[in-house]
Amino acid sequence: MTVQFLDESQEIRSHYASDADYDPFAGPLMAQECSPDPSPSMSGVNDQQTPSSVLSPTEGLTVLSLLNSDSPTGSQPSLPAPPLTSYNVPVSPPSQPPTGSGSFVYQRPPGAPVLWPLENEQEAMLLQHYIENVALFFDMMDNRCHFSVHVVQRAKNNSTLMNAILALSARQLSRTTDFDPYIADAYYQRCFETLIPALNDNIAIRDESLLASTIILRLLEEMNISIIGSDPQGHLFGTQAIIRGAQQKYAASSGESFTQAIYWAAFRQELWISLMTQRAFQLHIFPADRSLEPADDSVWATRTIAHLGDVCNFAFGEERHSVLRYSQLMDENKAWRTQRPDSFDPIFYRQDSDESGRNFPDIRYHEKAHVMGAQYNLLAHMLLVVHDPTIPQLGPSHKQSRAAVDRMAQDDVRTLCGVAQSNPKVFPSKFVACFAIALVGDRFNAKEDQIRLRELWYACERSHGFPPTTTIRQLEESWGFPSR
Repeated sequence: MTVQFLDESQEIRSHYASDADYDPFAGPLMAQECSPDPSPSMSGVNDQQTPSSVLSPTEGLTVLSLLNSDSPTGSQPSLPAPPLTSYNVPVSPPSQPPTGSGSFVYQRPPGAPVLWPLENEQEAMLLQHYIENVALFFDMMDNRCHFSVHVVQRAKNNSTLMNAILALSARQLSRTTDFDPYIADAYYQRCFETLIPALNDNIAIRDESLLASTIILRLLEEMNISIIGSDPQGHLFGTQAIIRGAQQKYAASSGESFTQAIYWAAFRQELWISLMTQRAFQLHIFPADRSLEPADDSVWATRTIAHLGDVCNFAFGEERHSVLRYSQLMDENKAWRTQRPDSFDPIFYRQDSDESGRNFPDIRYHEKAHVMGAQYNLLAHMLLVVHDPTIPQLGPSHKQSRAAVDRMAQDDVRTLCGVAQSNPKVFPSKFVACFAIALVGDRFNAKEDQIRLRELWYACERSHGFPPTTTIRQLEESWGFPSR
């Protein structure tokens, strides 16, 4: 396994004040006063301001730099412990902490089993926030809610998984409130203290809890893109190493198993990267169900993810000029809409309030599987529309065809945005709408449309800490908006 250490500290250091004498692990073990309700001011859980000369999540290494190898099962050199940085942050608490110094993160010994009930109120708040407000990032189509139920139960006795959960929960809070960003950094670093040894173990690397930990950390690193302003293509390639290490186990599983849940979560993460970087899909965990056979609603919804992966491979891969493949995918897209169960019908539909055709429609669904299935199917349709290989590339008909494509793409985007706004509890639907805005937002020329799209994007990031602002700022530039 080749280990690549990515040093992006210069970009993220600027977001913290300098305090060279601060030791983040010094201080007594004390619970922090906090509220489980993520109020607009979360920094009150700490008794003093955190100096920010701290180890950033991208200081020295990321989970994906550790996983970026061709095979996790071959001979591997030992991975070093996280290096000390210019911040002089130790990787374990000192045995004799100075007295009179506050503690910001509960200091459980590295690798110690996590036994419930938790001893620290701040950790309880972070775990509760993950369960109630973050796990849906992963459980968006999973009726059994594996990431909010099974992952949490496994974390009871797995400190790597628990620290990953606490790190992501703290990062999401710091992106949406004024919760101390250092808390996420500290848990992130602690997760690496046990993750690195596990990656050297050919048996442990097949453990589902390890894969769940890397998936959780990947989402955290995607959120960090907004902080460091970095392109995700340089970071987010690694989970497939562990996927390949357990591929037979995945192929043998069926139904809504824990294995299936975490692998589909990894698949959706790779799908996001494929869309944002406009490159062919890299993660292969199939066989996946692409049939139209009778099944429960969550299976029907999941089929749209596999279909969108196929569409991404077509749009950004070597088959993008194949008229035959295009027709097959368009037929599959239509077949899902016409043969899906009628439970996917919206419970309320109104095109727009003033019949102008420019407003987002109001489309409400019964369950999250119905929302996400409709969103992924429509996003795939939008991609197929704009990557139609039959469109003339030159001549008078090119302009007419391009105008027709733009109208269809705009209609799809408005519908995606309408579904997202009409079903606010299913917040991952907003991410799908944002992906569509990022991909074809430049096709909207009316300032009124551009303002609506921009407002939806920023509202999504303010509420959920995702997706990053880098793309929308590029879009604003193409629209001629002044720099923010």
